[in-house]
Amino acid sequence: MKTLILKASPNKDGNTATMAERFAAGLQDVGYSDITEFWLNDLDIRPCQACNQCFQPPFAGCVLDDDFMTIHPAFRDADLLVFAAPVYWWHLCAQMKTFVDRMHPMLTFGRENALPTKDLVFLTAHLANDPYGVELVIRMFESIAGWAGMGFDAVRFHSVAGHVRDDERKLAEAHELGRSFINWARPELSIGCPVENCPFLFRDVDAAALHLVMAADEFHLAWKAEHLSAVHTIANTRDLVAEALEILRSKE
Repeated sequence: MKTLILKASPNKDGNTATMAERFAAGLQDVGYSDITEFWLNDLDIRPCQACNQCFQPPFAGCVLDDDFMTIHPAFRDADLLVFAAPVYWWHLCAQMKTFVDRMHPMLTFGRENALPTKDLVFLTAHLANDPYGVELVIRMFESIAGWAGMGFDAVRFHSVAGHVRDDERKLAEAHELGRSFINWARPELSIGCPVENCPFLFRDVDAAALHLVMAADEFHLAWKAEHLSAVHTIANTRDLVAEALEILRSKE
């Protein structure tokens, strides 16, 4: 298993960096040593220019000449993605948000490296324990991973009490999450999306059902309006995924 860790905090001994180190130690404990790391704060990554050139053949990445293209091949080849980033001012820190906004080229990977073959881990620290801050950031990544068919886990640390290095329970949580990948196997993509014009394939019907609920383009919205009982909100995600899963299983 190949792992890519993106550390976004400007503090190299900060909370999210420390959690990422403990997570990586857990991976190494169970035999996964192929780990590539980048410090986003040290790189020159410009904001997305919304040109959509990344969707044009030969699908070589981004046309902007900056450090994003240094990360791009490592992201393509990674099986496990680890985003370690704090929450500042109610949202994801700018270093990581800028990178996420540049992820359009990741949609043009071939099937072997497509997003649904990957798993995503989000490690975050926050000072203000406001549900409209950190909770919405975590929900954002849940939605991204669900739409993309990726497995998803998150570890959050409320830093009001001090540095995470002094919180053995939280360090153990990050370490054990790393160890939990001990039996990881590359998923085979065999389940298609029933929505016309959607090219995604998924590892299982559960992933496909979550994708159906999380997707929000005009084609998926039309499918949901026809097949599901309600408009998707944060509060009814679980119920709608259960409905979508029942529909998919009825067609197996």
